[in-house]
Amino acid sequence: MREHFLDLSLGRCRYLEAGSGSPLFLLHGMSHLNSAETFDEIMPELARHHRVIAVDLLGFGKGTREVEAGPTFELMLEQLRELMDHLGIARAAFAGHSMGGWTAMLLAYQSPERVSRLILLNSAGLNAQISPSVGALAAVPPYEKLVEQVKREFRNPARATEARVAGIARTRQEVLAMPNALRSLDPLLHVMQTPTLRPRYMLHRRLAHISAPTLVIWGAGDVIDPYPTWTAEYEALAGDMRRSSKPWTIPGARYVLMQTGHYSHWEEPERVVELISAFLA
Repeated sequence: MREHFLDLSLGRCRYLEAGSGSPLFLLHGMSHLNSAETFDEIMPELARHHRVIAVDLLGFGKGTREVEAGPTFELMLEQLRELMDHLGIARAAFAGHSMGGWTAMLLAYQSPERVSRLILLNSAGLNAQISPSVGALAAVPPYEKLVEQVKREFRNPARATEARVAGIARTRQEVLAMPNALRSLDPLLHVMQTPTLRPRYMLHRRLAHISAPTLVIWGAGDVIDPYPTWTAEYEALAGDMRRSSKPWTIPGARYVLMQTGHYSHWEEPERVVELISAFLA
């Protein structure tokens, strides 16, 4: 796995890259703690058949953490388009976790010519209320608290091995040590937490206009809307979420329910790789 830093018009972009073949971008979720490393468990296997690029979105990770008038969804999308242009990638598949899936869907809506396929991992963007786990961070938590936070993300405690949890916690500690890390997401949090602003970026009205073939993966323990409803109705509907009482679906999308929490790619990385690989084949 190779680490790259690239100076773009919006600031320094950091991304991890591995493999060769058709391009696949990986987009992490929302949190002062998140970075491209969230995909460490699945990236090596995906790189066997694809050129995999895991991006630190603008204001996150180890890239630029201080952005004038940002980060915002608009600026993160512009960062992705400029990065694709710099890398000479006209069109790619995108897999996004949580807010990363939200961002990927906005990209597919705004710039459909750039997105060949979508993989949505426990994606946000349909939940009218911000996730209770997302908010301002007053101070860097001690390492022991980071370990406990990571453990709570696992629905199946047996999957939270000591080595896996320690690796995630150490990366989060490094990310939080970056200059301005505690304040870098204030503009994006303002948009997400303000009832008059959040609806501007919600996905419901956009879903019908997304044409990219889409795979939707979520966990039975995921608490953000619409997943509790979808989980309760999944068996009765034979996985056809178009018939759900919350039919917030992309045309032709495929749906997979996993027995995980919000981080399916941490708890069952092998299964997630299998699903993504089959979808992209």
